[in-house]
Parts: sequence; C-alpha cells; structure tokens
Amino acid sequence: MPATRKTGILSPFRFYTFDTMKQNRFFCRLLLILVLLVTLDANAQFDSSFVKSQITKCADSLAYGFRNRNWEVFARYSNPAMIGSLGGKEEFIRTIASMFGDISPDAWKLYKPGLVLQVIKSGADLQCMIEMNSIIETDGKRITSKSHLIGQSWDGGVFWTFFDSQNNREAARQIKPDLSESIVIPAKVPDKVDPVNRPSPLKPEEPAPKRNNK
Repeated sequence: MPATRKTGILSPFRFYTFDTMKQNRFFCRLLLILVLLVTLDANAQFDSSFVKSQITKCADSLAYGFRNRNWEVFARYSNPAMIGSLGGKEEFIRTIASMFGDISPDAWKLYKPGLVLQVIKSGADLQCMIEMNSIIETDGKRITSKSHLIGQSWDGGVFWTFFDSQNNREAARQIKPDLSESIVIPAKVPDKVDPVNRPSPLKPEEPAPKRNNK
C-alpha cells in the first residue's frame, strides 16, 4: 500500500528520491573533480608555454652575443660549469674570442635557435634540449649545421644557460654530471656543404656597330 507519514513506512517514491539525491551529489563531486583537473592541466600547459618562451628568449640572447661578438652577453647565457672548466669567465671569453676571431662576422649567414625539443623537471632545476641552427660561408663553401644545446634553469624556467651537448651523453655529463636520464640527446645531424656560386661581374656592354649614313 502507499506509504504515509502515519504508517511511518518509506514509499518507493521516497526511496527513489533519496537515491537520486545521492547520485546527484556523487555526480556533482565528480564534475567538480573533473573541472579541477582540467584547470590544473590548463595551468600546466600555460606554465610549459611560458617556460618554452623563456628558453627561446635566452637562447636568442646567446646567439645575439655570438653573432655580434659580444662575449660578455655570450658568457652570461653560457653554462657556468662550462665556463668554470675553461678557467673562469675571463679565460672563457679569451678562448672563445681567439677561436672565432679570424672569422668575419659577415661569414655567419644564420645563427639562431630552432625548436625546443624537450623540457623536464629534475630535482631543483629544469633542463631542456633546444636546436641551434647555423649557416656560415667560408673558403668558397656554405656550411649548414644543426647542433643541440642543453639548457638549465635554477629559477623555475625564467633564466636559462646553455652548453653544446656535442650529441654525446658522456661528453655532456662532463659539464653537467646530474644530467637527467630523461633528456634525449639526438644523433648528430651531418653538416650540409654546398659551393658558394657567386655571380660573375657583368661584362661591359659592347657598343652598337656604327651605321653608315650615305
């Protein structure tokens, strides 16, 4: 028989309502969790985008210092351990300047960062892998190269310093012994060497033959 307040018996309708309310509370909690996860994921994506933009910005500054022979700027964005391995900042600058001093700045047709291939968190720092693309013309040849730099940040990804991985993990660990196992060092991309075909100077225009006016 239908349940009434007098009988004190819960009707199927009341059971149905009670179960529905429990289900609704469950779905509301589930929805709240999903919204929270989506928000956290969106924040993580935003942070990743910010970090990658900072990597590119710092690598641009490194390349600027190199192209313009501003070795103070180049040293600022070079890995401190690498600088230390060469005897400190002043010795590092002297070494780099002597290595590239004989090459005309006009010989560098391109020296700029490429793709950020990887960013990971390892302990207290962030580590990354980024391409550096270069084109140099010398001795009648155009040499196109791609190197892979390892970056490190100690402040959450705002400021980065770099060193060349030499496409070799053992060599990279000489500079950074705590290099993460998760960092993938790409294989060396062979340099592309092309002859520089410079246009020959224009020959002077031959005068038109004189016409005989009789």
